[in-house]
Amino acid sequence: MDCTLSAGTDPARTPSGPSAPAPHLTHLTDIHDSRRARSLPLKLYLPDRPAPAGLILFSHGLGGSREGGTDWLSHWAGLGFAVIAVQHPGSDTSLLHNNSPLALRKAFRVAMNPEELTRRADDLRFVLSRIGRDGCFPDVINGVQKIGLCGHSFGAVTVQLLAGERRPEQKPGPADPRVAAALALSPSARHADKGPGLTHRFGQVRLPFLSITGSRDDGMGLSDITAANRELPYRHMPAGDKYLLVFADGTHLDFAGQASQVEGTVFHIRREPAVFRDNLLAASSAFWQAHLADDADARRWLSTTLPGRLRPEDRFETK
Repeated sequence: MDCTLSAGTDPARTPSGPSAPAPHLTHLTDIHDSRRARSLPLKLYLPDRPAPAGLILFSHGLGGSREGGTDWLSHWAGLGFAVIAVQHPGSDTSLLHNNSPLALRKAFRVAMNPEELTRRADDLRFVLSRIGRDGCFPDVINGVQKIGLCGHSFGAVTVQLLAGERRPEQKPGPADPRVAAALALSPSARHADKGPGLTHRFGQVRLPFLSITGSRDDGMGLSDITAANRELPYRHMPAGDKYLLVFADGTHLDFAGQASQVEGTVFHIRREPAVFRDNLLAASSAFWQAHLADDADARRWLSTTLPGRLRPEDRFETK
């Protein structure tokens, strides 16, 4: 088992009212699913407090790793949330063995399939099943009562599945009663014209759900996903604590939290943080505080203060 500890801080500040992020620890480990003969690398973010505000389980996008999402995860950990970043073998950095843009796109297309999605969903279900029961996790994680699911891109689709999306090729798994909210960075609804329709697919998503995307958030040329497609999950979910935040000019890698070195060389990526980074951190933090920590002030902030902080060209919707 690989376990290392390091101190970390996030210099960003959440201007939504909560206290500024505090120092936290990170911890690398692996957890083994003997039934599937599959080992999952994990990165734990441990807040410097005896009882976290909640736990967030993070799923990276294609070609990512347990180091993905660091910008967001370290910030949330600094605000008191424990985080587990899960690495998914088969759709992780193992895809990046060839730096050719053409070869990389081909590898990504091959990995984006129903079987791989099932493996990813089962990865999250396995980690959930071990929380509170596995000695590899510290008490600060094993004692949590509320859990949030979060993912970027293919990780967002993985989260959609666990949150209640129904797909013909996917068997629904048992719901964990501790899962209380979900946040999808670059969500999507591929093959929207197939099957029983999107209202059926997303009609059972009852959890509080925040979708974050951008007006230029396409699939990097890897699929049929357009920026407009990424709004469809929200459009077809039932009302009740559903939120859609669309940042003008936001591109796919802006929402990764930290793009890998290979992604940065193969695809166009901003050299500086996106201008909306602080608002993304503020909105996502308030969402977790509202729905994992039961913070009434954070819930009010989402509906009353956040809209006034956004640029005129950004969009925020709730239902």
